[in-house]
Amino acid sequence: MSHHHSHTFTNLTNLWWAFGINFVFLIIEIIGGFYTGSLALLSDAGHMLTDVGALGLAIIVSRLADRPPDNRRTYGYLKTEILGAFINGASLVAICCFIIWEAIERIQQPQPVLAFPMLVIAILGLLANLISARMLKSQKSTNINIKGAYLHLIFDALGSVGAIISGILIWLWGIYWIDSVASLVIVILILSGTWKMILDSVRMLIDSVPEHLNYQQILDALKNLGHVTDVHDLHIWSIGQNEPALSAHLIITEKCTDTNHWDQCLKNTQDMLAEKFEIKHTTLQIEPHDFPNDKNCR
Repeated sequence: MSHHHSHTFTNLTNLWWAFGINFVFLIIEIIGGFYTGSLALLSDAGHMLTDVGALGLAIIVSRLADRPPDNRRTYGYLKTEILGAFINGASLVAICCFIIWEAIERIQQPQPVLAFPMLVIAILGLLANLISARMLKSQKSTNINIKGAYLHLIFDALGSVGAIISGILIWLWGIYWIDSVASLVIVILILSGTWKMILDSVRMLIDSVPEHLNYQQILDALKNLGHVTDVHDLHIWSIGQNEPALSAHLIITEKCTDTNHWDQCLKNTQDMLAEKFEIKHTTLQIEPHDFPNDKNCR
């Protein structure tokens, strides 16, 4: 338990630092975007706004996920992290739609841009994103909520790179339309990298079988146990990220029932699921071979 709280504290500390850094540079980019007239810089500022929102949401749901179960939420608050990841992904899609609309308008009617101030602000924004992303990198693979915030930062860093390239081209050759083109390229990169995270979070929210588990393999493994003759009502889902759960009804052999051996059958089944599939949260109903049940249940 102490390790869990220590890990949560580290996550929150890094999230708070990343939040503070990005909030400061959000203000700088908004002011700089309007001052220079750069859509690439304003789109980057808009994306940084979603970064700040994503990081703030990650902080809130990380605190919620750490709360213990209660009488109303018997599984606890682990799925708030998945919900946070979904909201972060959806917000990225929304901001991308806005940027596409603005970019099309700018391509049709290019507007002058103050290149040098734009370039300076974009470089500072890139540094802010890279520093913040570095803070979250070690936790992104084990926490989908932090992964959502991390993706915001990485794609915002790409936005800053696009703004830097635009600033250089405008500064040297006065190619104003490149500002809008850079915005569209940034949007494509954002959408291509966000789609999978949104799908993963939706799968977990609707209690799909976790992507790394195979329903048929688990069903076969249960049926292949020596004491099990059949399995029905098998369900596999995620309580939270990296928290798979399983429930099933197991029909055991007549011998196991007659010898009052069902408790050992239960223990063997739980051990197999934990060792072979790393499913440790299981609810198993043991039924004798002649127990009446609805054959239409899966």
